[in-house]
Amino acid sequence: MRSKLQTLLMACGLLLAPAAPAADTLTLENAAAVFSNAKAGDNCASLLLDGWRVALLSHNGREIGAAIIMEQENAEEHEHDLQETISRIAKLAGMSTPEALNFEETEQESALLVDQDVLSELADETDHVFDGSPLAALAYLLNEEYFCINGIRPNGFIHWKTIKKSGVELLMPMAEKKLSAIEVTGRQQMNDFASEVLADKLGLGKNTVPPASRKALCPQLRCTQVPYMNAKSNILLARTDRRAVIGKRQTAARLLANRDEGALPEADEESTWPADEEEAAEEPTPEPEKEEEPLTPEAAREAYIKYVQSL
Repeated sequence: MRSKLQTLLMACGLLLAPAAPAADTLTLENAAAVFSNAKAGDNCASLLLDGWRVALLSHNGREIGAAIIMEQENAEEHEHDLQETISRIAKLAGMSTPEALNFEETEQESALLVDQDVLSELADETDHVFDGSPLAALAYLLNEEYFCINGIRPNGFIHWKTIKKSGVELLMPMAEKKLSAIEVTGRQQMNDFASEVLADKLGLGKNTVPPASRKALCPQLRCTQVPYMNAKSNILLARTDRRAVIGKRQTAARLLANRDEGALPEADEESTWPADEEEAAEEPTPEPEKEEEPLTPEAAREAYIKYVQSL
């Protein structure tokens, strides 16, 4: 499993030196303590660092298996560039096999940093795209080798394209505790056949609901067509004239109504790196020297006599 993931990531990514586990390794649980202005989500924590929007991602609420780094809009010059920021996060999170995909051809630079060991383990445990966290879904899609990552949207959605250029693209939200819906984009029209092919590539079951029953769901879902539905898993594909979503019934309806459903939370204020906080700590203020009290005439005379005698 690992060789597939590693090949796909290294094809357009950057292999980083393994990070030595730190004594105080960053986890999702302690992110708020390490970064005072972190904003927590279900399986993520968002930060603003040096003009970079950083989202720490976990599959279990503790271990950080990936991070999304996006340049903040209208950010001024960074003290640390994208590559330096990637390396610092990998080290702080104690990633054993960090690898990064950089996307620099957009207006704002962005990158996806992953711990290869975490993804490999998740790929072995995940049977379909809705079998766990967004991080597990990411590992599943990479391992199946039908889709490849094309970029990151400003709301934190991962943009996927098919390797075979079939015209099917996906926008996958990363903020939910468990992934349950994905937007389907691209040139391919999602009719019954195309929907069932897509469902197969996502590890889902076949279309089990007849057309009439699927059509009856359209008013409830506020869509024009339901070309695919598997009753056993309660997963369907619903589409309007402009958009299509595949996933669990209720979540798919919410994402179809709001394209930012499942977007990453955004931190409101900048955080500082833990090391920077130590460096910025003020030096202890030295105590002011005590002023000597003036000598009395007798004491001054005695001091003068001692001085003369010492000559």
